[in-house]
Amino acid sequence: MNCCTQCFKDSHIRNTIEKHGTKGNCDFCSSNDVAVYDISTIPNLISDMIISLVQSYSISDSEEATFLKESLRDDWDIFSAGAEVIQALTIKLCSSIYNASAEIFSKKVMIPQLADEDFLNEFGVVRGLSWNEFADSIKYTNRFHSGMFNADTFASFLSIVAKGYPAGTRLFRARISSNKNGFPINNMYAPPKGLRSAGRVNPEGIGILYLSSDEKTVLNEVRANTFDYVTIGEFQAKRDMRVVNLSGIAKTSPFLYGGELEKYAVNRKVFREMALEIAKPLRRSDSSLEYLPTQYISEFIKSQGYDGVEYASTLREGGYNLAVFDESLFECVGVKTVEVTKILYETLP
Repeated sequence: MNCCTQCFKDSHIRNTIEKHGTKGNCDFCSSNDVAVYDISTIPNLISDMIISLVQSYSISDSEEATFLKESLRDDWDIFSAGAEVIQALTIKLCSSIYNASAEIFSKKVMIPQLADEDFLNEFGVVRGLSWNEFADSIKYTNRFHSGMFNADTFASFLSIVAKGYPAGTRLFRARISSNKNGFPINNMYAPPKGLRSAGRVNPEGIGILYLSSDEKTVLNEVRANTFDYVTIGEFQAKRDMRVVNLSGIAKTSPFLYGGELEKYAVNRKVFREMALEIAKPLRRSDSSLEYLPTQYISEFIKSQGYDGVEYASTLREGGYNLAVFDESLFECVGVKTVEVTKILYETLP
């Protein structure tokens, strides 16, 4: 009996199928001529992962409890298939410890730690609060020494989403110019002292070099208007760097956490909201107070010795941005000035 890469989103499971499987047809999602993995023999590499996940759930009469097939679909980015295929896959993969009629498959379940105040206080990054509750406390109650932030727990997650940038990596920065002459290389770095306004990553007065992955992304990020002149600077990393990918913190495979799945589970929603917040484009109407929560997070990351924060671009799909704490880590190796001739606007559905 075969499952396939099309059944899953999780990178660990997909890699397992591609590495240890063959080409064939899937017995669960009906995909043909794809990478498949035979799960007829239990246990196997995939069953070990799914069993560890299922065992984190308990039958519950809580109002927040849902059926296992729905919890596995909604709580994690693991499956690509629908709830019924998830049910069939899970029953088969867990057959070494559960029979098909086990209550875990037919009754509502939840991860008990999600409702355990002591566990949330000890292992929740914001000690069981929502992101909005934490953000309000930073903005209006205590923004420098918040007892609502669990530094040790957050630091332990950072190593999972840390990534390297090798020396020579090329990224881009853009500035809108008043004329076609644009800006010279030495004017493409972070603003000088006295001109450093607050951003999503940097507090007012702190210099941060904001870069983007490619020229199209940086043009979207600078939000130029038609007929504006924009100078694009190409920057090159002088040395190897280690940064934190905040957009990936809620998308990492739960199987990276081994026996600490529950710790990840109680923080995943906050991580998702944190990632969305730091990626929001700045608006002219924003109060500087709105940036304080993500500045708090970024300053903590900086204190841990990382070189910057990477986050997804919300203005161009597939693009990403890097906020570099020390601009001297990059050298501007060239500039060009372009004129914006066309802007494409799209509305949200």
